[in-house]
Amino acid sequence: MTKVQILCSLCDLHLSFLMQLVPFFPYIVGGCAAGLLLQLSLLSPHVCMTILSFLVGFQVNTLNLCFLRKHQIIAQISGERVLSKNVYNLIVFLLLAYPFTYSVPFQLAAKSKEDQYKIIDRKYPHYRTKFEKLENFEVYELNTMMSTFFTMIILGCGQSTLTVSLLVFQMYKGLLLCRSSLSKSTLEKHKSSLKSLVGQFMTTPIAILPAMLIVLTIVFPFSEAQSEPDRAQNFTRYMLMIMSTHSAVNCLVVIFTFPEFRNFVFFWRKKGLTIGQRPPVSIASSGLARPVRNSWTNSVS
Repeated sequence: MTKVQILCSLCDLHLSFLMQLVPFFPYIVGGCAAGLLLQLSLLSPHVCMTILSFLVGFQVNTLNLCFLRKHQIIAQISGERVLSKNVYNLIVFLLLAYPFTYSVPFQLAAKSKEDQYKIIDRKYPHYRTKFEKLENFEVYELNTMMSTFFTMIILGCGQSTLTVSLLVFQMYKGLLLCRSSLSKSTLEKHKSSLKSLVGQFMTTPIAILPAMLIVLTIVFPFSEAQSEPDRAQNFTRYMLMIMSTHSAVNCLVVIFTFPEFRNFVFFWRKKGLTIGQRPPVSIASSGLARPVRNSWTNSVS
């Protein structure tokens, strides 16, 4: 869970200070960018966009790993569907590697400045002089690499949704099977951490869907006959505004669904000790090799 929060913060930092995207709407697919990385001429706008897409995907897959780890803790308790160490490590590797694989075609979809000016001359000749005044901009059109990127993103979203749904179903089923062997407090702690993970996963569309809708304008670009410029501009503003609220919403979900994190954030104390630091008691296993105590806290770290 901590890793997911760190990645949320990195996304906000990247989108707020390192790169500030200003999309071209309604007719031109692309945008210009400002920010620290652009001002220092360290990276191009396209590389900054590649980093942003990678961070969002890595954040989602890290959350998937939290579900997998929690699933294996409950599997150790119930004795069902326990994965071998090799299978577990393979799944972890595939989840962590996927953001790298879809970032490659997106990076390769970039065009040189000469090619971008050719697109401008062909599609938007009356904007040529205005583009020449911009220092950092990117113009896109649909090609093989961009189509590959879209396909991988759609497949990744579908895989993530199906995987999490299956894991959640099996975890609740496992808790029902072993509830007689667990104390009431331990069972409630497992349920609390599971609800927190589900809540965090439900907030991921806030970060993904707006970005996908903006990028889809490459496939279905706005045209003068389809929409007025003001409406298209408002669409972009709303999508970026919604996307920027993800970290705040995700943090609120964790605070309201996970008591230990809530106690830590609000510095609630009891008998001279922080409530969130009281030692839990659990006989669950937090790994695949050896049993340890405090398993329910390890499952969401």
